[in-house]
Amino acid sequence: MIDPRPTTTSPRDPADLVRPDDGVISREIFRDPAVYDRELQRIFTRTWLYIGHESQLRNPGDYITNLMGEDPVIATRDAAGELHVLLNSCRHRGMTVCASDQGNAKFFRCPYHGWTYSSTGDLVGVPRTEAAYRGELDKSRLGLVEVPRVESYKGFIFANWDAGAVSLVDYLGRDQLWYLDMPIEGALGGLEVLGPVMKYRISANWKLASENFAGDDYHVLYTHGSAFQIGFLPDYDTLADYIAYFPHGHGMGDIPKPGRGLQNDLMMAEHFGPEAVEYVQAYNARLAERLSPEQAAVHGLGEGNIFPNLSWIKFGCFHVLGLYQWHPKGPGELEVWQTTFYDTGAPQHVKDFARSQMSQENAAAGIFGQDDGENFEKITESARGAVSRTLDFNYTMGMGHEGEIDEPTLPGQLGPHYSEQNHRNFYRYWAELMTEAGS
Repeated sequence: MIDPRPTTTSPRDPADLVRPDDGVISREIFRDPAVYDRELQRIFTRTWLYIGHESQLRNPGDYITNLMGEDPVIATRDAAGELHVLLNSCRHRGMTVCASDQGNAKFFRCPYHGWTYSSTGDLVGVPRTEAAYRGELDKSRLGLVEVPRVESYKGFIFANWDAGAVSLVDYLGRDQLWYLDMPIEGALGGLEVLGPVMKYRISANWKLASENFAGDDYHVLYTHGSAFQIGFLPDYDTLADYIAYFPHGHGMGDIPKPGRGLQNDLMMAEHFGPEAVEYVQAYNARLAERLSPEQAAVHGLGEGNIFPNLSWIKFGCFHVLGLYQWHPKGPGELEVWQTTFYDTGAPQHVKDFARSQMSQENAAAGIFGQDDGENFEKITESARGAVSRTLDFNYTMGMGHEGEIDEPTLPGQLGPHYSEQNHRNFYRYWAELMTEAGS
């Protein structure tokens, strides 16, 4: 019989709530406000978080806004061309000084009392300084707080509040970058952001979305089963073969065996004609030239998650590169920010198809986006029940069988299509950051 009374384990002790080596995760971590507050302090201030792409910040004065956990930030390029990431909070009374998603500005002025900051964050103007402050205000000490670490990897900008953190490249890891370099380097004309960032909210815990993209291939046939039944997509087992995880909690799924990705893209290209076939061949040749024959043999990727909350999806030449930020808004709510990239060198009809495919599949109104969102919401809702919260989630799939995949050309800890090894890796790093041992 289930005992709905509170357990003796403190909900604030992550070491007891998360036991990935046993395949056990407590539902408390998806509902407890104290756990959530600790995440903001220990995870979102100590990991590299995606801010934007350099194609969004081409010129001096260009800016975009984003979030680091629940901290709003402005990424701006100053007059000298240097990048800055600034806390979007006035040093006077905390009002956001920039309300727009993006633009170009020489300064940022707080709409509450008019304090004005330069593109480097310096406080350069205070209304009626002499009358209000008797000339005693030290503006040099009241600039916008700047994030101490800002680094870019091949155009993708990340920031970190931890001044002593490892480099971005070391955090992402060479094994993971071996895969992520493919959609970046394969783009014939380079990657560029397509349209504005799409934003919407769902009533779900941010970790459920992140872990799903980190390599939960198991849900695809069932959650998204209708897409296969109506012929919208081909047999799932023909698309990819493996998942893989990496240090720092990163993971990816739907990795094809060498040769399969190129074959799938060429089959798709036949429907579009010779120009599309030439594009796929040129894309693959570019991979072999810029990267390696082994990477060209893989050719295309599925989806993945950069810990903690940046997910991506690609699936070959006929799919845009989609980025998803799962911004936390409390233990039971998240805000999805979806950024879409396309290859500027792709034929126009390939761009049009890729954009349409993204809208139909993983956008807010897409088939897969709605399927996943409903899962995340219902799981979060179940964690609030007096009885259901006492039951642990089961992440034991594939335990005892890690390391059995033999593909020597593919880096990372490979696993079969269906395994929860990547989830366990995700929560292993989560627990490391959340406990004193990870400080």
